[in-house]
Amino acid sequence: MKPQVKVLIIAAAVVLMAGSLVAETLQQFDSVQGRSFHADLYADNACDSCHVNAEPEAYPPDFVCLDCHDSDELVQATARPEEDKWQNPHNNMHYAKDVPCMECHGEHSERKVLCAGCHFFDYPNFKK
Repeated sequence: MKPQVKVLIIAAAVVLMAGSLVAETLQQFDSVQGRSFHADLYADNACDSCHVNAEPEAYPPDFVCLDCHDSDELVQATARPEEDKWQNPHNNMHYAKDVPCMECHGEHSERKVLCAGCHFFDYPNFKK
């Protein structure tokens, strides 16, 4: 294979990967913004898929998130090397596994990792 073809293939792969990352950001669903990976929850414009009622007044409780997301898998997926183990956002030295989901994850708007208020940890896979 010619070097120019390899460069074109690699460039196309990078563009596709960048596009897939962008696709995981906020998108508009009728009258509300939400995460593309939760698109199925917006299909019927049903706020009560996550919120306690159809006219939300507060963040959904954590058990709603944990109905679909396994906390032990999250802890494992965000685990750090032993010397940095308490930098795990899902199991850290301040809150252990009890950080409310909405402290870091915004469904309808971008959020920052709670730890970023005091620390400079890098979370490259965090989706704002």
